[in-house]
Amino acid sequence: MDSCSVTVAGNVQRRRVLDAMVSVVGARGFADTTVTLVCAQARVSRATFYQVFDGLDDCFLAVIDDGYTRARGVIAAAFEREATWRDGVRAALVALLTLFSGEPVLARVWFVETLAAGVWALERRQRHVEALTSMIVQWWPSPEGAQANPLAASAVMQSVLGVLHTHLLTGTSEPLLDLLSPLMGQIVALYLGPRAAAGEIARCEALTHQILSESSPQPEPPGTREVQIPGSLQDARAHRARACLLCLSRNSGASNRQIARAVGIARDDQVSTMLGRLARMGLLVKEQGRPGGPNSWSLSPYGQLVAHALRDPSDPDQFEVSDTPLDK
Repeated sequence: MDSCSVTVAGNVQRRRVLDAMVSVVGARGFADTTVTLVCAQARVSRATFYQVFDGLDDCFLAVIDDGYTRARGVIAAAFEREATWRDGVRAALVALLTLFSGEPVLARVWFVETLAAGVWALERRQRHVEALTSMIVQWWPSPEGAQANPLAASAVMQSVLGVLHTHLLTGTSEPLLDLLSPLMGQIVALYLGPRAAAGEIARCEALTHQILSESSPQPEPPGTREVQIPGSLQDARAHRARACLLCLSRNSGASNRQIARAVGIARDDQVSTMLGRLARMGLLVKEQGRPGGPNSWSLSPYGQLVAHALRDPSDPDQFEVSDTPLDK
């Protein structure tokens, strides 16, 4: 085999391991990720893993690097298409939100799990954020007449990261693109003042509505596209977690106790732990109940796709919730 073929093969293996790392960390969190799990997800041997990475930390750093490279590419392309400062910033935010909206697992890993992994991972991401900020400032000088602190660009970048982190951490079902208006409002207010910000917010709200309408928010029928099922749900021991998704696909708004009864969990703390874990994976959305009342749960858009992929078409009545009233 010539050197070119060896390089191509190595790149393919590296890409498979990186994709598997994103999947496993997105499903289990970095603390519960192991080389064995990543190798199983990637369908490679441990020897192959250690040919392309020095270890688990090295692989995770490569995931962070990959996220930066992709974000940098879409932001650069967006700026290059626009002629003005404000249009460039808006286009860059739309591109970034669209990228992570299309890859919710990668978004969660980059924005949430990087913080959980440790200082070493956060330092790598921060280095990329600073490089990205410097790149943007080259295209993004303060608009004419703006009165902003020299550190404004860094403040804006940290604000964007913070808002995205909070959105992903809460597991809300609202599309990421809904963040366009508040983020652009903050940016324009910082540089051009509140009156300009109000006009920008209105413009972004109309643009968001247009983009979401054109992208057809209706759920895709089962089988219309391949869905990446989290590795932890493919484990034979995760049958109750899979049952929970199938239950909620037919019983949106069910409570903890109703779900526990449907999937055969006896202890309240066990069902709460399972539901919290599925929510952190981006599969569920919790609606807080009234004081003293039960919470209700539903599938996120990603959870709907995963549930469709898990459903057995020969058993249409899987996991119906009981109609019996909740225990007091």
